[in-house]
Amino acid sequence: MLAKLEQFALTNGKTNSQCKVRLNVPRNIEIYRSLGYVVTKKEMGENRNGVSLAIVTMEKRLTNEGEFI
Repeated sequence: MLAKLEQFALTNGKTNSQCKVRLNVPRNIEIYRSLGYVVTKKEMGENRNGVSLAIVTMEKRLTNEGEFI
């Protein structure tokens, strides 16, 4: 699903994909890393209930046909 989303973004002129991941879920961070994402920012956020939690922003430069943009 993520690959399709990235391809949709490329088709619509985007060159960067970004997501936010809870810092206390290292498995999710590793999944995104394995897909080419890197941590670009750490910050505190709030969930829907107003509870503070540490999150990281992860980003990936999108490529077209395997070439770096």
